[in-house]
Amino acid sequence: MTARTYLKHFFAFALSGLALIALVGLGVDGFGVFGTRLIAESHFPSNLRLSVSGDRVTKAIEIAERHGDTILFLGDSRAQHGLDPDAPTLAGTTAYNAALAAASLREQIMVLDYALSHEPAIKHVVWGLSLEEFPFAIATSGDYADSGFAHRSIVSGFLRHLFAVDWAGASLKALMEAPRHVRASMKRNGVAAVDGDPVEGPAIAARFEGELAGTARELHGDLSQSALDEAQAMFVPKLAKLKAAGIDVDLVIEPMHVWRLEFFRLVGIEAQHETWKRGLAQTVETLASEPGAGKIRLFDFAKPHPFTEQSVFDPPLKGERRYFLESSHFYPWLGDKILAKLLPRRGLRETSSFGTEIVPGSIDEDIASAKSDLDQWEASHPRDVGYVRELIPKR
Repeated sequence: MTARTYLKHFFAFALSGLALIALVGLGVDGFGVFGTRLIAESHFPSNLRLSVSGDRVTKAIEIAERHGDTILFLGDSRAQHGLDPDAPTLAGTTAYNAALAAASLREQIMVLDYALSHEPAIKHVVWGLSLEEFPFAIATSGDYADSGFAHRSIVSGFLRHLFAVDWAGASLKALMEAPRHVRASMKRNGVAAVDGDPVEGPAIAARFEGELAGTARELHGDLSQSALDEAQAMFVPKLAKLKAAGIDVDLVIEPMHVWRLEFFRLVGIEAQHETWKRGLAQTVETLASEPGAGKIRLFDFAKPHPFTEQSVFDPPLKGERRYFLESSHFYPWLGDKILAKLLPRRGLRETSSFGTEIVPGSIDEDIASAKSDLDQWEASHPRDVGYVRELIPKR
């Protein structure tokens, strides 16, 4: 065989392999970016798409392709897991969950700007906030740099879905599972889809323990106050711009299980958490006098309440579902209660005491009541307190 013939065969074989990979990607379309999925609806519903740890490339493509969204959800993985665009209180509206796992405030702002540039119909932003993610830079470990949020062409995102090893492998796995049912983690309108009932039994305590003992941000004590101040300085003009554009914003201090609130107390960042809340309240109060028709509101759900105090060791009360995957992340049915508080529609207003709207002059009372409620919970749950305390040396 001559060198020329060898090269022709080699390149023909290589191109055939790439074509086969592309055909699998286009046919399976597990990530829902080509609109060509061939798997039966009963085995892989078309309103779901595969989820991977790196979600930036896919979400940027999805936002660019969507039309008519009037409500946008922002935030980190808590919002991504818990705020469902298809919640009952949002019936009749079109919403999208643009929250991203481990997204800092800086990245959330970039996602917001990107979404507004592609969808001018957005008139309401529900912005989930967490102290742990608020002050950091945009993580370099994810796929942000390869996404449209970082001003990369979405064409490169489509190519990645066809040829990158992780995306091609996920599509191939979905194809192999399809004869029965695709069992991979999935998303719908940007929110993590929950398949079936929550896990119960001994696995729950293990999940809570693993999450608290292995928190990615390594919360041993106070976060950098200068970093928090810098993030806050970025936040204020962005909110003012939204207000001036007539866009309503609901800032949501996201709920945590009481074990995590206790964890904050034990590792010494409870006071900083309270200071951060005060800063948010001051920001909203200051923005009230800024020009614009948009309304900026602040709600605090990160405090003790029967929903957040649900027992880890015992099954939920009759008629209840488990509200938390672990101490940080809540299920969409708890998120539905948040959205009913924020956006009451058709008599679905959440009338319980879950969550508090912070109005001018009320933040000190809110913080004092949260502290007092945690004191009372500690006094009545010594076993839980001891269990959480035992996790600290493992960090």
